[in-house]
Amino acid sequence: MRLRHCACLLAVGGLFAAQAFAHVGLQPRRAVSGARHVSFSVRAPVEKDIPTVELKILIPPEWKEAGGQVDKIELDPLWDVAIERDEDNWIQSVTWSGAAAPDYTFIQFNLIMTMPELTGGQQIKAYQKYSDGSVVAWIEDRSEGSVEKPAPVIMLTEGPEGEPSMPFYLGLSGLFGGLIGAGLVLVINRRNNHKS
Repeated sequence: MRLRHCACLLAVGGLFAAQAFAHVGLQPRRAVSGARHVSFSVRAPVEKDIPTVELKILIPPEWKEAGGQVDKIELDPLWDVAIERDEDNWIQSVTWSGAAAPDYTFIQFNLIMTMPELTGGQQIKAYQKYSDGSVVAWIEDRSEGSVEKPAPVIMLTEGPEGEPSMPFYLGLSGLFGGLIGAGLVLVINRRNNHKS
């Protein structure tokens, strides 16, 4: 009975995993509101029997006022990158093109972003272009229930109050490293003096 139950759960889980992977998505799917320099991957599976030749993402305009932005885009030698900016030099969209991803593959591009001071689901619209010129628009609002072409989402949450920042942890690890190093030098010097 347990084996049958586990097999059923695995089958259902596999179905949901396959459906989740069948859409353009962002990894990780969660981040802290206002976090700086967060590394993300945009992943797009090829869902037709013809190649994907372009992927475009739109940064939500409300991010600009809330301090969110694209900081850096990783260079991919196979793909060209086009950046669209507004009058304030804020990045509105990023487009990857110039190569082709065949059927049964996926493309993945990395970028670093600063999260806006917002909470809840943040939808990043995406447009996937195929070699026949057709475009799949991944722009449907996930909050409206079951949709066929959902926009990729980042869920932003408040960080715990009083949570130390990364520089704090780096400083703390440097302090401990220095203390351990000083202790080792002291022990080695004592041993050398003892042998003399």
